[in-house]
Amino acid sequence: MVIELLRPLAYILVKLSRTRAGELQGLEDSVIPVEPLVRTFKVDVELNGKTQQRTVKRSQSPITAAYAFTDYQAQGQMIPSVIVDVAIPPSTGHNFFNLYVTSSRSSSRTSIRLFRDFDNAIFMHGQDAELLAKDDRLERAATQTKV
Repeated sequence: MVIELLRPLAYILVKLSRTRAGELQGLEDSVIPVEPLVRTFKVDVELNGKTQQRTVKRSQSPITAAYAFTDYQAQGQMIPSVIVDVAIPPSTGHNFFNLYVTSSRSSSRTSIRLFRDFDNAIFMHGQDAELLAKDDRLERAATQTKV
């Protein structure tokens, strides 16, 4: 179905499933407006052998279709093209395991991109003590069950 608009969009309402944004007056909880970006620029146009300058006004809603999932959902998958967000989440911390999983899902290093800059210090921490203890326990169990 195609819907033709009579006027440009004033905004698009987006309902977020998890957000820290407060409720905006007149909107449901977790709903935010996304306003179009408007850019104006000049172009040279040749008309009847003469070059004239015209002003172009462009409006675009900053929305991109995408699919996202967590590092736990990504385990064991090989994904053709990947955009990785290495920033530390506000609600939980990263450990080296999270960083390894997210940065190794791409099928090649030419098809992985980083979403934003990150602090190199997140790669300089030692292993998580809890994960090391679990790894030791599994290693002992594997040794004890060998036939």
